[in-house]
Amino acid sequence: MIRQAREAGVERLQICENTRPLEVSKAEWREALKCAADLGVEIQLGCKALKPEIVERYIALAQELACNQLRIVMEDPDHHEHATRENATRLLADIVPKLQRAGLRLAIENHFDSSSTLLVELASPYPAEVVGFCVDTANSLRSFEPSLEVLRLLRERAYCYHLKDYRVVGSMISFAVVGAPLGEGDLDLDGCLRMIFERKPVPHLFVETWTPSENNRDRDVALDAQWVRLSVKNLRGRLPHET
Repeated sequence: MIRQAREAGVERLQICENTRPLEVSKAEWREALKCAADLGVEIQLGCKALKPEIVERYIALAQELACNQLRIVMEDPDHHEHATRENATRLLADIVPKLQRAGLRLAIENHFDSSSTLLVELASPYPAEVVGFCVDTANSLRSFEPSLEVLRLLRERAYCYHLKDYRVVGSMISFAVVGAPLGEGDLDLDGCLRMIFERKPVPHLFVETWTPSENNRDRDVALDAQWVRLSVKNLRGRLPHET
């Protein structure tokens, strides 16, 4: 994965919960970190959790990986529990002091059922250099929040962005949202980039894909690698010239 990222021209890789980073052995992490260092790829870490004890394990791992931030989706995947004002407030009150002691900042990702206004409310009691956002351009569509509105609400505390494209497909009576290579779907990428680059310094940009599965691991991996390369190429062609 690290080699594929470098081959696609990526300088930074966010390894999140879907790759099960807590199950990777110390020896495997040492090998991965050496590979990343040799190729000039920075490793960042992400988790999905509502339980403080799970986040604490990610904090410890982030320290071992020499990360400066931890991205979080505030959901409990084991119990299909989503963030509410109450449980998210309790979680942040528990973990933010631990993150500060570890020298980490927290990047909260907008995700599906948590509104952007709620995330702003949850982050506001904490210093902007301690708690901010990982802004995803497509996740909040499930809450019927347009991408540009999400950016408007969250960009003042944005630590990084997940640039993800999509297409809305369907018939006269129903619709579905499916993935697309960045720059080739319905996302107003130019509008998003204009808003992102109004802030200085510009937060880190990550390309993320919603690649359709063919229920064949080899074909899925190959298609995802193809989408990543195309997405990075399209993004580089749309970035302002001064970057």
